[in-house]
Amino acid sequence: MVILQPAWNRYVLSSAPHPSREDSAQSLKLFSSSVVNTYEFVSPLPHKHLQRTSWNHWQLRDVVLCPSQRPELYSIYRCNVDKYDIQKQQSTRVLGDLDFDPVSLAIGGDFIVAGGQRAELAVARLSDPCAPTVVQSGGSINNMVALDQSHSAQPRRRFRDSAAFIEDGVTNLNIMNNSTMPRLVVCNNDHTVRLMSLPDLHLVTELKFPTAINYAAISPDGTKMCVVGDSNEVFLFNKRGDDFEKIASLTASNDASFSCDWNQGSQYFAVGSQDGYVTVWDIRSQQKMVQLETFQHGRSRGACRNVKFSPSGSIDLLAFSEHTSYVNIVDTRSFEKRQVLCASNPESIPHGDVMDNAVQAAFSMIDSPSMMRQDLQITGLRFAPDSSALFVGLEESILEYTVDKIGRYSFSTSEII
Repeated sequence: MVILQPAWNRYVLSSAPHPSREDSAQSLKLFSSSVVNTYEFVSPLPHKHLQRTSWNHWQLRDVVLCPSQRPELYSIYRCNVDKYDIQKQQSTRVLGDLDFDPVSLAIGGDFIVAGGQRAELAVARLSDPCAPTVVQSGGSINNMVALDQSHSAQPRRRFRDSAAFIEDGVTNLNIMNNSTMPRLVVCNNDHTVRLMSLPDLHLVTELKFPTAINYAAISPDGTKMCVVGDSNEVFLFNKRGDDFEKIASLTASNDASFSCDWNQGSQYFAVGSQDGYVTVWDIRSQQKMVQLETFQHGRSRGACRNVKFSPSGSIDLLAFSEHTSYVNIVDTRSFEKRQVLCASNPESIPHGDVMDNAVQAAFSMIDSPSMMRQDLQITGLRFAPDSSALFVGLEESILEYTVDKIGRYSFSTSEII
C-alpha cells in the first residue's frame, strides 16, 4: 500500500526512467524546494563531538553504536574501538592496536565483538577488554556482527526434524544448544550467516546462501530475521530460539543491499540498496509498502549504506544515510514527509555547539551536491535507545541531531483516525 502526495511521487519506484545526468541538477532543485527541510523531525543544527571514526571497507558504513541508555558511543577508528562519553566529551580506548582493521562492530551485555576483512573476530568482555580473544570465522570478510539476546526462549519443537536441510537454495545447519548466553550473529562474504555461542565461539547454527551476505537483522520480538547480500534478494526467516525457517525470498531493487532493519513493533522492515533505493515491507502481507529514493540518486554518492528505524517511543521515524554527505529521515506513519540533512563541513560547526543561522542558511541554499566544498564520508548512523537523538558518524567527528520528541508525540487532526 502506497499513499503518497504528488511532490513525493518521483521518489517512489515506478516505470518512469531514472533522471538523466542532464536532468539531475533540475531534479535536485525541484526536490530541494519541495521536500528538503519542509519537515523538521530533528533539529538541523547538530552538536559536534570530536570523536574520529573510520570506514575500513568502502561499502560497510555501520561503525557507530549507541548500545545502552548510558550517554556513550562506541566506534571504530583504524585498528581500534573507542568509547566516547557524550556528557564529558571524553574518549577512551576499549580495544586498541588490533592485528586487523575492523569493518563491523557489535556490543551487547558485557560483550564487545569486532569483525575483520580476513574472517577475524575479536571478542572481549567490556568489564575486562584488555585481553580479547581473536579467532578466524568464515572464509572471507565478516561484513556484519550482532548480538542476539532473544534466543533464550528455546523452542518447544524444531521447524524441521533434521538438523540440516536445504530449502529454496538456503542450507540450514542447526546444532541444539540450551545456553542462555547471547548469540553472536556473523554475516560473511562466504555466503553464510552463523550463530555462535559466547564466550566460547562454538558454532550453533549456520545458514548458507547463494550469494555473499552483507547484513542480517533480527526483529525486536525475536521471531523473524531479514538477510540481505550481494544480490537484490531479501531472505526472510521465521525464528524460534536458535532455529530458523525460510518463509520468503523477496526482491528489493536492482542492486546489492548493505543494510536492513525492523521497526520497534516488528511489523515493518526496511532494506537499503546500493542503487539508491530504500524498500519497506509489511511483514503481515509481505508486500512492499513504499520504495524511497536517496537525495543524490544512484549507486555512487547516493548509494544507501545504512538504514535505521527509531527504536522506542511513539517517534515513528526511519533514517537512512547515503554514501556521502546526506541523511534522510522519513515519517513512517504515512511515508509522505521527509527531512534531508546535509552533514556539512565539520569546520563550519563550532565544537560542542550548533551551527549558527548564517551557516545553516548557506547550506539550505545548496541545490546540488557538486556545489559543496567537499563530499563527506558517512561512517555510521544510529538512534539513541530512547530515540531522543540521531548520531551520524563522519571521519573527523560524530554529529548529534536532537529528535523533536514533543513534536512527534503530537498529531494533527488529519492524522487522528
